[in-house]
Amino acid sequence: MPEAMKDEARRRDYGLFVRPGAGGLALKLADEGVALTDERLFWANGGGEGTRPLSDISGVHLTVAHITRHGDFGSCEIRFEGSAPLQVVGSSAFGFPDEQRSPVYAAFIRDLHASLAQRPADTVRFSAGVSEGRLRVMQVLLIIAGLLFVALPLVLLLLSGELGMLAAALAGGILVAGLYGWTKKNRPRGYDPRRVPPELLP
Repeated sequence: MPEAMKDEARRRDYGLFVRPGAGGLALKLADEGVALTDERLFWANGGGEGTRPLSDISGVHLTVAHITRHGDFGSCEIRFEGSAPLQVVGSSAFGFPDEQRSPVYAAFIRDLHASLAQRPADTVRFSAGVSEGRLRVMQVLLIIAGLLFVALPLVLLLLSGELGMLAAALAGGILVAGLYGWTKKNRPRGYDPRRVPPELLP
């Protein structure tokens, strides 16, 4: 059997949404499907299929998105030399966490990293998190949210004795805890592809 056919026979498909380019706002994701063989990456592309050799991948960047009252989902940006990156996300079509897709996303990330870890060292850059600037902004917002949504209702509870302020403080605490978890998971850093940080796999 020719090598190309052997490689195709080992194809693994993952039901995940993909987007070309470096992110941005989209009301609904339309392209669903990404696949790996030992040598290539495939993805849905406007009714067709795009593909690149794994050897063309120059970087992988992982982040985690948090949607209040819904949870987290992962996002993987695959970077190529000389062309736009590809986003693979573990969300629903409308950008919300999807419990059914979370294990599929984790499997894709592990399989992709297992393949890329076999390449010579320093040929692929593995990074995670948001920029330092965005992280600082989120840390400031976290402090402001803690003051407005937790500390203020507690002060009003002490002053007025209104029990509704306790419920407001608890709700605020849930919001602040979600933001805090997001900042911890998305601190900027590099990582070893043989040991993908578990917090990046919701």
